Amino acid sequence: MENAIKVLVMEDEPILLKALTIELGGAGFEVMTSDNGADGIKLIDTFQPDVLLIDLLMPVKDGYQVLAELGEKKLLDTYPAIVLSNLGLPEERTKAMELGAKNFFIKSDTDLSQIVELIHTTIEQKSKNK
Repeated sequence: MENAIKVLVMEDEPILLKALTIELGGAGFEVMTSDNGADGIKLIDTFQPDVLLIDLLMPVKDGYQVLAELGEKKLLDTYPAIVLSNLGLPEERTKAMELGAKNFFIKSDTDLSQIVELIHTTIEQKSKNK
């Protein structure tokens, strides 16, 4: 997949992870997955994703911890993060955005095709900010 958009998905829910992998792969993205935040962070160096999809509730390191660590390392401009969560409270969205997430969506309210569009939008914004 030469020049395909690379997406790193950090999600611990096996069914959603498989659905995302199928949907994103079918949309032409190169997809790498991790079921926890710590392994996801390790994959960034080798995979060099164009965008990150990060669940907030994961084992080992949760999405907030991942965002905080990537923010401290000044990596969120290079690897923009989209948060996916079942947590729908405004303060959760606010906290994720304050930690550097570029976008936030609630899993149950979002169709997989909308995620594909959101990834394209995030990549376009990243290109404009270079």
